[in-house]
Amino acid sequence: MKFELLLLVLLSFIALIKAESWKFNVVSIKSPAYNIGLKYNNKIIKMESTVFPLFTTTIESKSKKNYKYVVLDQKGKVIEEEKIERTYTSETSSINEVYNRENKNIKISSLPKVYDPLFKSGTNKYQEYDDNEIYTLYADCIESEYNDLKYGPFVNNEKTANCTINFITKTETYQRNATLELIGYDSRKYKKLSWKFKLSKKILCRKTLKFRAAANDPTLMRDKISSELYKSVGVPTYSSAYSRMMINNDIYGLYILVDSMGKNWISSAIHGNEKAHTGTSYKTYAGASLEYLGETAKDYNIGSYKLDEIDEDDPEANGNNYYRLAHFTKSYANWIKQNKNNQSKTAVSTLENFFNLESLLRQMVIESLTFAFDNFWANSANYALYYNPEQSKYQIIPYDFDGTFHGSKSSKRFDKNYLENPENCINWADNARNNKDTYFISALFNHKIIKDRYNEIMKDTLNKVFNIDGISPLIENIRNLIKDDAVWNFGLIDELDNKIPGYVNHYTLDDFIGNTNYDKVKYNPTVNRNSADFGLKQWIKTRSEQCQIYVSNVANDKTNKTKTTTTKTTKITRTSSASTTTTTIIASSTIKKFIPTSTVSSRCGPEYGACAREGQCCSKYGYCGTSDAYCGTGCQSEFGICKNDKNKITTTTKTTTKKTTTKTTTKKIITTTVKSKVPTSTVSSRCGPEYGACTREGQCCSKYGYCGTSDAYCGTGCQSEFGICKNDKNKNTSTKTTKTTTSKTTTTKKTTSNKKTTTKIISTTSRKIPTSTVSSRCGPEYGACAKSGYCCSKYGYCGKTDQYCGTGCQPAYGLCK
Repeated sequence: MKFELLLLVLLSFIALIKAESWKFNVVSIKSPAYNIGLKYNNKIIKMESTVFPLFTTTIESKSKKNYKYVVLDQKGKVIEEEKIERTYTSETSSINEVYNRENKNIKISSLPKVYDPLFKSGTNKYQEYDDNEIYTLYADCIESEYNDLKYGPFVNNEKTANCTINFITKTETYQRNATLELIGYDSRKYKKLSWKFKLSKKILCRKTLKFRAAANDPTLMRDKISSELYKSVGVPTYSSAYSRMMINNDIYGLYILVDSMGKNWISSAIHGNEKAHTGTSYKTYAGASLEYLGETAKDYNIGSYKLDEIDEDDPEANGNNYYRLAHFTKSYANWIKQNKNNQSKTAVSTLENFFNLESLLRQMVIESLTFAFDNFWANSANYALYYNPEQSKYQIIPYDFDGTFHGSKSSKRFDKNYLENPENCINWADNARNNKDTYFISALFNHKIIKDRYNEIMKDTLNKVFNIDGISPLIENIRNLIKDDAVWNFGLIDELDNKIPGYVNHYTLDDFIGNTNYDKVKYNPTVNRNSADFGLKQWIKTRSEQCQIYVSNVANDKTNKTKTTTTKTTKITRTSSASTTTTTIIASSTIKKFIPTSTVSSRCGPEYGACAREGQCCSKYGYCGTSDAYCGTGCQSEFGICKNDKNKITTTTKTTTKKTTTKTTTKKIITTTVKSKVPTSTVSSRCGPEYGACTREGQCCSKYGYCGTSDAYCGTGCQSEFGICKNDKNKNTSTKTTKTTTSKTTTTKKTTSNKKTTTKIISTTSRKIPTSTVSSRCGPEYGACAKSGYCCSKYGYCGKTDQYCGTGCQPAYGLCK
């Protein structure tokens, strides 16, 4: 008996030695009315919270390592359980997990760099937000003050509410006193409001936290991607990350956390020195045309300018807070007056002596490519005018990019057919500003040197970053990071206090996934306030192709060099009635274009030259490769080989007839059937020239490159080369009949020798091509040109000029040269 007791004590002692203390930390995404519990070894352990919404507990480990978190009501009853199963690791105790969210280790990739930054940005203390994680903020605000803001966002738009905030990162927790303010103008029209907190003490070296709601964006990415594009071309703007937002009992959802462009940000992003001497800056609203209006604050009190930061030590201002705005607008007006007819470099240098022109031109290229209809170029708004005292120069800084990647939204401010004209890449905003103001922009582009530099930046940006290959990795990474929180965010709108006024959007997971790709979100006023006419990738593809035509046209205008040779042809006519020989010299001009070899890896076409590697095809998008996506429809044979090059047959017939008085006509019919082998897509549910055929048998490939079986996939625009289509009976089989007519005409006492050469080009498809329903668009995604006699260009636009009917023209969807 004593032995058994001793053994039991010994085993218990060993168990205690082996047991470990496990610590758990989890962030709740529920209101303060609920608690969080730990489910471990079939037991529920209530966790404690001293800094809501963070809950913690410590237990003695057992043999199992699996656990879950649960939601508890005030009585300790489980009302919800996580859908995921967790495993305890050595990292668990040191991180703050989030309820019902997997611990993701996603690296948000930077976009390809087009240019080096124009300014030395970043300091040891003030770093960019970490966009590889999602933060969480909870604010406990004085209820009455907070209610004044949320229930009357316009009536009380200048009021504040006093709060205590808890800001939680993956590894840190911060508590601060703060004042809460509403931000934005259009954003106040939505139930999901945008907010700003001014802190009593810095968090992440910031005294202000600014949260943008993106309530009208089904992807929650447009602002983020735009800011990354500016960074790619070296233009300073705010850094951003994602954060969950909760105020009192209101769970608002997922927000974009962006820098506020105050002195701390300017010191870091512009000067790269936290102790730098910073200058005066002004925020702008629609109508800030930068015309000279006078010398005083009263002159600029038109609702378009607001003093943001003031340099109290400015020796020239003499206490006039609007001196710098007046000084710049006056300097620019004088520059226009003095250099209106001066096209020299001196004129441009004079401007650059007081203004950072390069930064603005890079910014304008991004605004054009993203169609930023609410920013500097199109709306003379959402930019800061900053005087840099260290350089003695003014510069324009962009911010707030939620109005990007949408296209025109059918606004009358923009041309109705804006995507049909390549020149839109530079004249897209000519009529967009208040009163169609072009004062500032037209004065710049009046100088050829400045316009040429804009075109050069546009070309570099298209080549290096603004294309599907350049931006897709960033989109995919962000999507993987925020998907669960995006869906959670969409579902919260109806749970939010129903007394808060404003528009609502009931976006879904399908909207989120589709709109990050090629799908639009259709307008449905019973469900959503806002549609989205373009998926992110669809816009990038469409706009990049359009602007590639633009830069190609610019390049052709400047560098199209030709070499002319003369061919001598002798025509001899002999007649028996007279011994006379007549010789006629016919001079013909042959244009030979020299095609240089591309010096840019994997790129080709008019802007680059021929593919560097032998045996490669140049795709319609200007990329080198060997698959059908490169060598098939739209392949540019001038810059590489093409699939059809191997299917060209030349037939020569020579007939000599003497002393014949008959006329004979012979018709020769050649019929050839060719089956093209299309690779199977390796990407789930995707198809088309970039992917291949649908993986599953019986599926259709839609005009947007997705596999399915409904009319949306199998109807208009369906690509039968990559799947079946409605009424498609000849998938992947092409038959082309060529009729060749040879005429032999001779007269007595004449000898006629006729040489006839016929070239037969075998088509890759003869399926029935639907007519495009989109004005001026054509190709696999749209169909044939609607107007008779039009050519379908390599970029999918209908027209009659050489750029449509020449190299890369798609004969399946219209005429070709």
